[in-house]
Amino acid sequence: MSPGYPLRTERLILRPLREDDIDVILAYRNDPEVSALQDWELPVTRERVERLVVAQSTWTDIVPGEPRQIGIEHEGELVGDLYVGLDEHGGVAEIGFTLRTEHQGRGYAFEAASAVVTDLIERLGCHRLVGQLSPQNVRSAKLLERLGMHVESLAPRSYWCRGAWDDNLVYAMSDAQWRAR
Repeated sequence: MSPGYPLRTERLILRPLREDDIDVILAYRNDPEVSALQDWELPVTRERVERLVVAQSTWTDIVPGEPRQIGIEHEGELVGDLYVGLDEHGGVAEIGFTLRTEHQGRGYAFEAASAVVTDLIERLGCHRLVGQLSPQNVRSAKLLERLGMHVESLAPRSYWCRGAWDDNLVYAMSDAQWRAR
């Protein structure tokens, strides 16, 4: 089987992160609008972004047990990234997404997530997908619903984030639900 990435969609290239992405990632990960409902520690330092890019720059495919940060590129510009964590057995994957403020609302996150979900299910044989978020993250919840996911659980005050407890909302779907949508 040939490597799956970079993966091209109608408008996007989904690819490993690169050294020339560092300044862009640093800017959007520290943008208050982008980071408000994400769980990373703030402020995001250049050193941390450099480590992320080094760790995520050489892969060519999604591999069980090795989380991936996938760059979302539009017309030669990094517009965000998508997280994929495929469990060690290859059957369950968690996804998440982050888009620069000025590129939100254009369908890029949905296009990228749809392509990756299709790849996970159809090529890699994943049978279950999940997404976890704060219930306050309404836009991401709507995106997960557009993908065909449904609310599976809500765990009140179960997620520690930036010095406070938050609720954890879990969306999920099976491969059969993806194919039937």
